[in-house]
Amino acid sequence: MYAVVRTGGKQYKVSPGDILEVEKLAGAVGDSIVLEDVLMVAGEEGLEIGRPNVAGASVTARITGQHRGEKILVFRYRPKKRVRVRRGHRQFLTRLQISKISGDGFEYMEEANSGANPEAPPEETVEEIVEEAAAETVVAAVAETDSVAEAVETVEAIETAEAAPEEEADTVDETVARADDAEDNENKEE
Repeated sequence: MYAVVRTGGKQYKVSPGDILEVEKLAGAVGDSIVLEDVLMVAGEEGLEIGRPNVAGASVTARITGQHRGEKILVFRYRPKKRVRVRRGHRQFLTRLQISKISGDGFEYMEEANSGANPEAPPEETVEEIVEEAAAETVVAAVAETDSVAEAVETVEAIETAEAAPEEEADTVDETVARADDAEDNENKEE
């Protein structure tokens, strides 16, 4: 099962679970968007070609990234006229993960995530949240201290606290609370 959609003046063949890069679309990372310009749908029922679009068909996708593409160089040269122009261009791109192709009487979803909510943003891992919290505490420690030596000691204390083996945290809040407690203990010892 697949569909052909048009976005940014180009046509793309997509299936549930595919990841593709298209020209920039409005939205933040994690947002769900609906592409309604579906030109063709091929599935278990057969092939349905739109004139120009398939009636009632849509493709739901989740934005997984907003970035710029590779630079392309454009060079214009006119011999004997002193015209030499070199320009570069980097296109803004949006990375999409196709989650569902739906329409009148049919719906094709990604098999691996068929039970998950396709509109929910991806959950951050505990390690990423702990790293962010540690980075914030390091910045706060450097901002609070007047000397670089105290800031270095605080950073080393935080790193040793992170390196110490701890029991598994049940929630992210408990892990962040432990990092804050370790920082408070270091501040009390000074």
